[in-house]
Amino acid sequence: MRTTDYLSATMLAKKTSATLDALEQGETEKLIILKNNAPKAILMSMESYEAMQEEIEDLRLTALALARSESFDPEKALSHDSMLEKFGA
Repeated sequence: MRTTDYLSATMLAKKTSATLDALEQGETEKLIILKNNAPKAILMSMESYEAMQEEIEDLRLTALALARSESFDPEKALSHDSMLEKFGA
């Protein structure tokens, strides 16, 4: 990581507005906040956070679909017509 990816908690307190503006304008993607020279938190824009959440959900759904496809048994599957009969259309 670049040294600009890190920000001390003290500096964040002093430059909160400028830091938030830099994140919002895309000047930096994320900042690792340090307290006593140890990473304590990550600060990112809402846009980056929402994109990350969407990607995590996509990966979760993909993993679920793959797991289901591995255990799929065509002999136990219901046809579309059977589903319509059972649940009505």
